[in-house]
Amino acid sequence: MHHGKRKTFKYPSRLLPRFLRVPLLLLRKDARRYIRTHDKVVSTVLAVMIGIAAAYAAILFRMLIFYTQELALETPEENILTHINRLEWWQILLSTLGGGLVISGIYRFILKDNRSYSFSEVIEANALHNTRIPTGKGLISAAAAAIALGTGSAAGREGPVVHLGATISSWFSQRLHLSHAVSRTILGCGVAAATSASFNAPIAGVFFALEVVLGHYALHAFAPIVIASVTAAIISRIHLGDFPAFIIPDYHIHSFYEFPAFMILGVVSAIAAVIFMKSVLFTENVAERLPVPEWIRPVLGSLAVGLIAIFCPYILGAGYGTTDAALKEMLSLELLFLLIVVKTAASSISLAFRYGTGVFSPTLFLGAMVGGAFGIIATSIAPELSGSQGLYAIVGMGAVCSAVIGAPISTILIVFELTGDYQITVALMVAVVLSNLVTHHYLGVSSFFHIQLKARGLDLEGGLARHLIRTTPIRNLLRQDYATIREDAGLDRVRDMILREGHSNLFVIDDTARAMGRIAIAELRQAYEKSDEKSPGGGVSALTAKDICRPLRSDLTPGDSLEHAYDLFDHLGEEILPVIKHREHREIVGILHIEDVLRRYNQMLLEDQEK
Repeated sequence: MHHGKRKTFKYPSRLLPRFLRVPLLLLRKDARRYIRTHDKVVSTVLAVMIGIAAAYAAILFRMLIFYTQELALETPEENILTHINRLEWWQILLSTLGGGLVISGIYRFILKDNRSYSFSEVIEANALHNTRIPTGKGLISAAAAAIALGTGSAAGREGPVVHLGATISSWFSQRLHLSHAVSRTILGCGVAAATSASFNAPIAGVFFALEVVLGHYALHAFAPIVIASVTAAIISRIHLGDFPAFIIPDYHIHSFYEFPAFMILGVVSAIAAVIFMKSVLFTENVAERLPVPEWIRPVLGSLAVGLIAIFCPYILGAGYGTTDAALKEMLSLELLFLLIVVKTAASSISLAFRYGTGVFSPTLFLGAMVGGAFGIIATSIAPELSGSQGLYAIVGMGAVCSAVIGAPISTILIVFELTGDYQITVALMVAVVLSNLVTHHYLGVSSFFHIQLKARGLDLEGGLARHLIRTTPIRNLLRQDYATIREDAGLDRVRDMILREGHSNLFVIDDTARAMGRIAIAELRQAYEKSDEKSPGGGVSALTAKDICRPLRSDLTPGDSLEHAYDLFDHLGEEILPVIKHREHREIVGILHIEDVLRRYNQMLLEDQEK
């Protein structure tokens, strides 16, 4: 019997336009070869696909929050202030406590890590894990965050949404086996799309992904990220309407003499941001000391938040309703001060006890309260020079938020897209810059996310290359082109070793091989000049190597990092430093050249970009 070749289905890609061919080609078994040879086309098509997927994921995430909220608090509205006052105290407590119980069950039986994931894991995945984010954990974390927010958590909404967008992009990267460079671009697409869909701010979404996640503005990444962000904004506007997150009245700067007030507000916002972050860290330390299993923490956190909400229901949920009220000048000075304290406490408890994960919404809330309170005081002191308190609430909202999340450019653009007012944006720029400078000077880090990562032993500020220079030891860069000389050696012996034997790196040691100092041609010349001054006939004095050596000021060991070595070079102004075996015995095992450190660091940068 004759057996012909088995017929296989072929995608009719040649009959379609190029931009429609690519999605079909990506489904074929030889997709990897096509991706390698057409990476720009693939990135563009994937940007559209990720923009659509991230936008619908953000919409579904919001719907899950509202559905949970309707079950728990009997209202699906985003602004729950008008409804929450009609609830009994036990209904509020039952809502938060029920949410905490569900989340504890998710941590205990599903996630098994006793916590949800948020934006700091996106930074970690980009720097260390080739953008890989576990899809299942990412989806479950988003569901847990939605349940927390729907039942009254005082955490934020945007962090989980951004992590969800990054999870989607990571799924595409793993499915298609993309290279590291393309995967990073696609990760930026997911972050930008999620931010754009959440705030209806496509410009801010682009720069948030570039500024915070990728850390660069390269053209090859810029174009796909823009496409993903715009696509997500279009999808979001189709389903949710073309409305920004906050409807802000038309505020204007009353006088340019207000700018000193905006500068003071920037410093005040930095203080508020530092207090917020320190409060979260303090509450986390308290939570870790409690003698209970980790998966029980959401129950305790939800109970505490519920008790606070009984007396101050303004803090429930993402708090957009209260934030909007502050922007519209509807809150009194006493209430603004109360909400600053209470929201800081409730958000710290929610984050530390893992009853929610995001920090974006709480910082917007806190900044609006700080700015609103500052505005009331400023306008009362100089009413003829000051504008409205709502204007200060907008500026404070951006200044506090940017200092916490470490994204000044993105925050400025978000506020600009919300207001469309150039004058307000100029005032915001002044406050944001000062707020970020003061916060970074005080804390030494650029964002709350890096504080979270440092708590887990990961210093990723500055990206992968900076992380590597902090963790890579110098032992592989040591040279052996040096010589040692006993401390009691005479000046003639020193001269012979430097001039005749050519030992330009000569180190003085004692009887136990302990390094004492270094002699170079400059020290030798100075020794002979002193000898000539003391002996008019030109005789050589009885100076020894110990007498003329320059004391060593460094204590580098082979296990020290490249960053520590570079800092020493910069501080001491040296080009060569000895490396000792141990800081106690100080036996020299090699020398380190500044050019070797710089060459290795540049190599790390190139490898990071080429991955």
